[in-house]
Amino acid sequence: MPRIEVSENLYRQIESEASEDDFNDTLWKMVGSYRRTNNPEADQT
Repeated sequence: MPRIEVSENLYRQIESEASEDDFNDTLWKMVGSYRRTNNPEADQT
């Protein structure tokens, strides 16, 4: 699995969003959302 480094502030935001979900699932959902928003061509094959 790739390594993702985030700031302490962002880490705390992710923690608060993941309160009821698995932390890793929440993190990867956020990464996927960011990727689709900022680089939609990346998801095309």
